[in-house]
Amino acid sequence: MINPWESIKTPATDLSARRIDHKHPLDIFWAKDRLGRYLFVCKLTDECKLPSKYPSLFGIEITSISETKQLVLSLKNPSDWELFFSLCNDIISATRILAPAAVVPVIFRRIERWREFLKKDKVKLLAERTIKGLIGELVYLNLHLAKKYGISQAIDFWTGPEGSPQDFNVKNVAIEVKCQIGTSAPKVKISSAEQLCSQLDELYLFVVTLGRTEPESQDSVSLPSLISNIQTTLEEEGNTQQLEQFLDALLEIGYIHNEEYFNYSYIIASKKFYEVTENFPRITLLDIPNGIGNVTYDLELTNCEPFLTDEPWVSLV
Repeated sequence: MINPWESIKTPATDLSARRIDHKHPLDIFWAKDRLGRYLFVCKLTDECKLPSKYPSLFGIEITSISETKQLVLSLKNPSDWELFFSLCNDIISATRILAPAAVVPVIFRRIERWREFLKKDKVKLLAERTIKGLIGELVYLNLHLAKKYGISQAIDFWTGPEGSPQDFNVKNVAIEVKCQIGTSAPKVKISSAEQLCSQLDELYLFVVTLGRTEPESQDSVSLPSLISNIQTTLEEEGNTQQLEQFLDALLEIGYIHNEEYFNYSYIIASKKFYEVTENFPRITLLDIPNGIGNVTYDLELTNCEPFLTDEPWVSLV
């Protein structure tokens, strides 16, 4: 990750700035003040209305300069620049396709969302198991659901980050997504009895088999590349609500952009659907005695072969 503030000289007075994105509806800049602090500056237009009170954000000061109509985010500790950079890029992504008058409310919604995120325990990178699981969900979202229903509807179907037992709910059908590495035994971990026990009419298990590869390999997939593709599609279609919804889901999972995620690159070796019916090998809620909770188990996929099925599509009519 390249620090955009390193190449900006500290000014003797005022600010030294570099414009970020000429396609953005407002003029936005990476900047430094005379104290050398890292700033994110947004030059407002007459249509922009600032709130009467700004939220507090740990390590970041939010101010406005009325004379020049600028909204300024200042980083207090330069060592936290990567997190600050991710916050700024989140704001840029969420506001790039808006009309100028709509930008400020979204900026403060993103700041509030990050305020909630920063209250949680954070790690620099997600665990590899979580990385693989998120890749599987985004592969299903972008390469399957979006192809059938469009990216906006696919985002609405993604219910896992909201706490749903299954990753996707499509009308009366639930889909649970799992990933495995091709060199390992053909099995996936089921983290709760509820995952393979849906309240909906139908339930399917979608298993993606991945193989580790180099980041520059042809046809490789990684979290940053998948996320970038989805964000670009949402921006091109002007889907501001689903774009914010998508960014919120990533924060809920604990993902913020980091170049190190490119080191976790994979090729998709296979994709399979299993129909979870009454005789499917699983632990149901009725199998669990009173007093037993937090059931997790390994599902041997070789025993699931009789339940292989074609990709399930459901009509939204």
